[in-house]
Amino acid sequence: MAHSNSYKTSSTKAHQSSSVSPLHRSGSTTMIRDSVEYQIDQRLYQLYENLRACNPSVLLMVNALNVVIRQHPALGPVITTCGDLECFIEAVTAYEEEAEL
Repeated sequence: MAHSNSYKTSSTKAHQSSSVSPLHRSGSTTMIRDSVEYQIDQRLYQLYENLRACNPSVLLMVNALNVVIRQHPALGPVITTCGDLECFIEAVTAYEEEAEL
């Protein structure tokens, strides 16, 4: 009686490249950041808080914020670097302090 020792092989596919790029690091932590200003208003603040409550990935959150920022350029530049995100969060914190939230 002949035995067939056929082993099932598995193959893994390489990850497809995504059309969404991750946030780029703005440089070393000792580098002085460019001054990026964000104008936080009640609508943008509420969006930020609603997104935080949903707890999405940072990239999804930034993409959602950037949709609004692109529609209203006066709010500030789109968030493309970690430094930009830090500036945005600092602006949100300042808004909370001013509005006593």
